[in-house]
Amino acid sequence: MTDLTDKEELLEGSGYRYHFVRMLYVNRTARRAFSLEFVEDNSRQEIQRLIDQLPATNDWVFHFNELPSDRLRRDLAEALGK
Repeated sequence: MTDLTDKEELLEGSGYRYHFVRMLYVNRTARRAFSLEFVEDNSRQEIQRLIDQLPATNDWVFHFNELPSDRLRRDLAEALGK
């Protein structure tokens, strides 16, 4: 099993689904998304830590390698469902 496959299984087992158009792993219930690049570039342990972390707000939380702009966060939140 490859490292990426292991991380994908972790995310899918935690309720995340891959959004092919946006290239994100999304959990609408948790209101959290991980970019594919973030998943590729970070360890399984780091991803697990973030999955387990309780969100500070009821807003969407996006995990990207580079902080997305406010506009992009708003657009993604609207597209993924508020």
